[in-house]
Amino acid sequence: MSQLYEAHNDIVSLLPVKIYRHNLEGNYIYSPLHFHRSIELTVTLTGNIRFNSGSNNFDFKESDWLLINSCELHSCRYIAPSDSFTGISILFSLPFIEKWLGKDLFFYNPGDTALTEKIKNLSLDIFNMDPLSDTYNFLLMSKIYEILALFSVGCIKKDVSYSIPSRQEIHLATSYADYIEKHYQEDISLTDVAEHFQYTSSYFSRHFKETLGVNFLSYLSIVRVGHAAEQLSNGQENLTTCAFDNGFPNIKSFINTFKKMYGCTPGVFLTSLKD
Repeated sequence: MSQLYEAHNDIVSLLPVKIYRHNLEGNYIYSPLHFHRSIELTVTLTGNIRFNSGSNNFDFKESDWLLINSCELHSCRYIAPSDSFTGISILFSLPFIEKWLGKDLFFYNPGDTALTEKIKNLSLDIFNMDPLSDTYNFLLMSKIYEILALFSVGCIKKDVSYSIPSRQEIHLATSYADYIEKHYQEDISLTDVAEHFQYTSSYFSRHFKETLGVNFLSYLSIVRVGHAAEQLSNGQENLTTCAFDNGFPNIKSFINTFKKMYGCTPGVFLTSLKD
């Protein structure tokens, strides 16, 4: 009986969060396009990092932070190859958030200086905790609830209702993303992918954007450019080869898309790798 009681009352089960501590440099600062049901708080403690949410890029420096809503598409990577990044990501499980703060909530960073200072200090406290300490779970729990209190008063848009996708919608979104990840190097079109999933082009186009938050071509471009940047970082110096290897029909399309996503041409990006 005592073993059963202990198993069901482990303190971790009362605090459903995942902590990721980051201390990275150069092309190791990279997370591909993804989404999850958890609410994510990521705080930049030192250095620089570029986040992508949908088709928008955000360049973060020390003390900048963001909240990622459930199933919101996002990725991150370095701004310049010489960058370093120290930070922390805290993933709050959706049931935990819904229990304490409510359902269908839209979280955001309101840009308040005092709030930013509190978020950073709490995140730094968690970053510096020793996970092997006997008191780690208790201290972590206290900080997490302090962060939740800040969320409740300053990080929820009162006039916005955020509908969490169903499990079926998440399964479809994953299927779409997986298919593009496997075929981005090929000459694929919206019609091709729609036929694969047995949808009409118009329905698939609408459903893709509703499910992943960006239209089909934008998502395909994000995936292709991300892989191209990774290839350049790993030693590829021929831009034409890089373009064709990653599904671009010509060098002009590659350059224009890369510049839109990264703020510089692939040639400038390649030069910065050598500096």
